[in-house]
Amino acid sequence: MRKTKKCFKCGVEKELDDFYKHPQMGDGHLNKCKECTKKDTAARLNYKMKDESFRIQERARQRGKYYRLGYKDKHKPTPKQKKKQMERFNEKFPEKKKARSMTSHLKPKNTGNHLHHWSYRDEHLKEVIELKPINHYQAHRFLEYDQINKMFRSVSGELLDSKMKHLRYLVEYKYSA
Repeated sequence: MRKTKKCFKCGVEKELDDFYKHPQMGDGHLNKCKECTKKDTAARLNYKMKDESFRIQERARQRGKYYRLGYKDKHKPTPKQKKKQMERFNEKFPEKKKARSMTSHLKPKNTGNHLHHWSYRDEHLKEVIELKPINHYQAHRFLEYDQINKMFRSVSGELLDSKMKHLRYLVEYKYSA
């Protein structure tokens, strides 16, 4: 039995291990090497991702797969890893650690809501905005933190340098309720 095979796509003679197995092929392997197969698959996915309906279906499929295959539990960090992550975060953002400790005694008016710091400057540390957890997550996901100014920027790059600007932005983009 042959140990090498020529890829019909790139024309290079390669080891059989460089081809995906395929039981319906004569030698049990695809005629296209793994490299070319990966390139073609990526190109097709990039093309299909231009279609909005495909993107929505693909996201739903991936979410289903994530929960169905139990990846949520597999990606959960151990307590030791979590502690190390928090130490790195606190070293990188000491102003955020300070803000958390300054407002640790504050409780949201509505049970289950989160308190959101609109600014991490010393003069604003105790000024927080109450948000639902999903809105708080979205606000942090779609706002960019400017560590130099210790404030957030909108998606367009505008510095949200007042509590009113921050609130207006959150309401405009439905990150608050």
